[in-house]
Amino acid sequence: MNTRDFFELDFMSGLFPLKTNKLMMENAGPELAEYVRRVLSDLPDDAPYNFLGQERAHAAKPNHHLRRTIVLDPVCTFFIYDLVYRNRRAFSSRKKPDRVTFGYQFVEGSPIAVHKAFGDYTRAINTERDDFGHSLSFDIASYFNAIYHHDLTNWFASLKDVKHDDVKAFGTFMREINSGRSIDFLPHGLYPTKMIGAGFLSFVETSGEIKSACSLRFMDDIHLFDDSRDTLVSDFLKIQDLLGVVALNVNAAKTSFDFGLGTVNESASTIRIRLREILDDDRPRTYFGSGSDWSDGSDEDEYDDDYEDEISNEKISELEDLLLDVRADEDDVELILGILQENNAVPATAIPTLYLRFPNIAKQLYKLVAASDDKEAIAKGFAQLLDSEAELLEYQLFWLAVIAEDHLGNTDEFGELVMGIYERSEAYEIVAAKVLEIPDQTFGLKAIRARILKSGASNWKSWASAVGTRTLPIAERNYALGYFANASPMNHLIANCVKKL
Repeated sequence: MNTRDFFELDFMSGLFPLKTNKLMMENAGPELAEYVRRVLSDLPDDAPYNFLGQERAHAAKPNHHLRRTIVLDPVCTFFIYDLVYRNRRAFSSRKKPDRVTFGYQFVEGSPIAVHKAFGDYTRAINTERDDFGHSLSFDIASYFNAIYHHDLTNWFASLKDVKHDDVKAFGTFMREINSGRSIDFLPHGLYPTKMIGAGFLSFVETSGEIKSACSLRFMDDIHLFDDSRDTLVSDFLKIQDLLGVVALNVNAAKTSFDFGLGTVNESASTIRIRLREILDDDRPRTYFGSGSDWSDGSDEDEYDDDYEDEISNEKISELEDLLLDVRADEDDVELILGILQENNAVPATAIPTLYLRFPNIAKQLYKLVAASDDKEAIAKGFAQLLDSEAELLEYQLFWLAVIAEDHLGNTDEFGELVMGIYERSEAYEIVAAKVLEIPDQTFGLKAIRARILKSGASNWKSWASAVGTRTLPIAERNYALGYFANASPMNHLIANCVKKL
């Protein structure tokens, strides 16, 4: 494995995976490395080269909450994957049987699969619940957005065998990508930044002041176990004190005593009661902290085989009805979709409706569209959605563009979908970029890209427009890229890559 392999393995797990980054990582690795070298150089000739301030975007979370993050350009993407990959051994935690962390490390040369780590985590919690009389679970409020970049630099410098030049480069990267602001800079959804976020909290496991019999942690989700409630309370107070040293706070809404794996404040809704009757099981359930993504646990193999038995057609029919019940919430829908998918019974016509109601499950619906045999019906439903007055979030629009490009390109509505998304993207740079990088030269995209490339801009719209020209005849493509390339070193880098494709 190398830096490129690491990136490619993680690509579709990101919140906003742009193929501009993918094509650059695949075809311009040496050029990206040289660009980073010049960014970090003190030579006068390299002064024009810098880490640029990154574009901000918002992913969706349950119950109309947003996850604020930044989307890295190709140079910054290469830098963070390369930095973490080269220093991957420094992230290995010391094994202590009563202080266990899960995931976000390399084992035998490869990153631990998130769904495997999540499965191990949930099983460990179930085991410890049976072994101890009391438990306490909590997470950190807005974890990735609250980390102070000097604290992260100091932590990175303390890791074994990390070179001073890498520490200095990491500090420069964090400062410049957020235009000097010291918090709210760490990108969500990327495996290398998750490794950083998970590693930064290792002081929870190494502290000798924590007395609980067992602690389990997945990123910033922490479970403590002991037979003494007083010990748990004492440790909880101490951990808050430790977190306070680096200006982090516990999320009060997700703090729970003796609540096991249930979602905090989960109510026994009518839908959920009926679901339990239909499924007749007790599937493990959990919540994710602010440093994790809801989709971290959505991959195959999340649950044991014990929960994958086929169910009757009658129950499938009832699940399909519950799927569209207005009383169903995100947790209900996620569970129902998982069961229906296992039984190849997800109704195609329901996907656009669910896409509108539950923005945070866009990535899961992407997978369901891929598996569907009725993509025309899905495309028609999405076209009607775009033609309506319904409000669609940035995250929904982005993933709808990904769905259209990857799975609906052969439908009659493809052009209508792409242009409908673009028309809604005025306020969303990353959504517009996703559309513009689609290498289709019909239904108006070619003309839109030409105007942007001639503008002299150096931003995501222009970079994606350059990548979108890759299927033009060579002479026409190179002419379009000529003026674009002169605007900035980044434009020049991207233009040269596209010309090689």
